[in-house]
Amino acid sequence: MAGLEVLARADLDQHERAAAGAEQAVLLHGDAFARNRALYTADVAIQHAVRGRPEPEAAAEAAGRVLAYLPAVRSDRLLKQLHNVESALQRHAAVPAVADWLEEYRTTTGVS
Repeated sequence: MAGLEVLARADLDQHERAAAGAEQAVLLHGDAFARNRALYTADVAIQHAVRGRPEPEAAAEAAGRVLAYLPAVRSDRLLKQLHNVESALQRHAAVPAVADWLEEYRTTTGVS
């Protein structure tokens, strides 16, 4: 339910609440369901990047946690979501933490 609420909050442009809900969804999964945890963590990154008062450093930190899942979780859905994270973070590319993440993303995924 927490994951579905995240999607609804994001669609309603309630990005702060969506980010908090995505964090809760990650915690609720515990150590199980690595792919779902990775997807919800990507939602956290996106919501921090697109909220009314963006938090690019928090977005980059969450995005870094998503990249950490890649060795164990390789799914088309996760790769698409990482692309969405990259798109959301592009507008903050001047922030050093974001620039570092963008470079790590390109290196890790082979995207140019």
